[in-house]
Amino acid sequence: MRIGLWALLIALACLCLPAAAQSLKVEVLLTDTDLQAPPVGAPVIRSLVAERPEDVIRFSLPRRDAGYWLRLTSQRSIGAQDGQLLVLRGPRAMGPLLYYPPGAGAREVEDAEHGGVPLMRRGWVLALPNGWPPSSVAYLRIKGRAAMSEIRLSFASIPELARQERGDARFMAAAFTAMMLMAVAMVGVWVAFRDFVYLGYGAYLGCMATYLLLLSGDASEMWGLASLASEPAVGWALATLATIFQIGFSLRFLDLPRLMPRTTWVLRIIQWANMAWLLVLLVLREHSYNWWYIGGNALLLLGVPLMLVIAVAAWRKGAPYAGYYLLGWTPMLVFAAALAANTLGLQDAEWAERGLALTAVLESAVLALALSQHAANRHRILLLARQSVERDPLTGALNAQVLEQMLEAWSSPGSLNVNTYGLLLVDLDGFGEVNARYGRAVGDALLQQALARMRGVLRPDDTIARIDGDCFGIVSECERVECELLARRIADTFAQRPFRIDSHEIVMSVSIGLAMSQRGEQVAALFERVRVALRSAASAGRNAISVAQNSGRDVAVILHSE
Repeated sequence: MRIGLWALLIALACLCLPAAAQSLKVEVLLTDTDLQAPPVGAPVIRSLVAERPEDVIRFSLPRRDAGYWLRLTSQRSIGAQDGQLLVLRGPRAMGPLLYYPPGAGAREVEDAEHGGVPLMRRGWVLALPNGWPPSSVAYLRIKGRAAMSEIRLSFASIPELARQERGDARFMAAAFTAMMLMAVAMVGVWVAFRDFVYLGYGAYLGCMATYLLLLSGDASEMWGLASLASEPAVGWALATLATIFQIGFSLRFLDLPRLMPRTTWVLRIIQWANMAWLLVLLVLREHSYNWWYIGGNALLLLGVPLMLVIAVAAWRKGAPYAGYYLLGWTPMLVFAAALAANTLGLQDAEWAERGLALTAVLESAVLALALSQHAANRHRILLLARQSVERDPLTGALNAQVLEQMLEAWSSPGSLNVNTYGLLLVDLDGFGEVNARYGRAVGDALLQQALARMRGVLRPDDTIARIDGDCFGIVSECERVECELLARRIADTFAQRPFRIDSHEIVMSVSIGLAMSQRGEQVAALFERVRVALRSAASAGRNAISVAQNSGRDVAVILHSE
């Protein structure tokens, strides 16, 4: 009985307490023209309320030529000495706002990126010079160009705002530094191996790191980037370039041309669509600001789920690095899609911006680790080939077995398919006649000098091996035109001067067959094509070069060195 009485008294006391005052109320007013003064009697098209001082009001405003007027009221009494501010944030802060503080005259407020209160990196700080007297009303006019897909309005004190901005700035600076260091490392690996998979990933990291810095607003305080921070097209262009590089890198990293050739074309279409949309931005510039971001984010929302599905399919087909890809890129792509949806006003995702930066760092670390492992494995293959004990006892060159093993390693799925390389077979013309005329000892010395002469025109990364008898195999990682030039240089170095052995002057020439590697081609098939090319060169006469076609037993036009 006594317990029930106490419960009744407590309930009555709660009912008698006054209701908590609303902290802030925002009303979006409907105006037909671009008014320069607060509208009187304008209808309210939207009303939002924050019950507590720490609550944040979030809402979206589509772009509108006439702009918007907001009416702000509060049932709290805020003194001028309380140090309270109104803070307005949004994904894109552009242009000044016309602000009527409570109990004060109109003033124009610039955003932080264009000379506003330096407490914030991005957004507007709206001062309360007279506090917020009871029954006072504040008005805020947002221009049509400055209208944003999401607006966040809240109260804050100067210490709170400074602490939050300082923490965000440190976080973004650390993320930017980490990603740029990994980008520089990837460019360094590319310089060593000349493989686009490293350069593409390094370029992606550089674009993504700079874009995140611009998105955060910190770039306006950095030398060299301050002039770019005020131009929206720069951030959009960097995000699009990051997408283009990401797709190009994914094609190589997941080995899609070999595993999923049809899917490769789909991704290339999306890549070209991003390039075309980027060209539209570069040509139209400010004339496209009101609608360009819609297409850019739509392409991103289209590509994200497709890329994840393709990565899963590649993983099931045995792509060796697909697991790294899914582990590193899945969280980041999810946050990127959330940020795009937030920009388009499809969902409220305030957390997406900071989450995107965090997952971008984690993703870059995971994939940089995978690429570092690949680079280390590739370096080990080349080092083992150069230090192999399985060498030709006469010339000291690698033997045919080691060369084939190295080519097998390069063509394996885990190699990420190194850049295009050429296989050359170099045969000494008339070597049997030399042996018959001068003896075996002279022939052996001729082979040793021939190897030294060929090494004189090869690059440090090229590999040479003695296949059999007087035939040498050379692997050069370059395009077809460069391989043809290498073949000409080899032929010329034999034609330019004779060999001098034991007072004998011996004139020699070579026949060279060349075949370029193809994705997914077996090493045996590559050797078969280059042998066909060598036979064609030998039958054409001395000092001839023959280039194999990409398929079958066809041979390109035979070239004769001068």
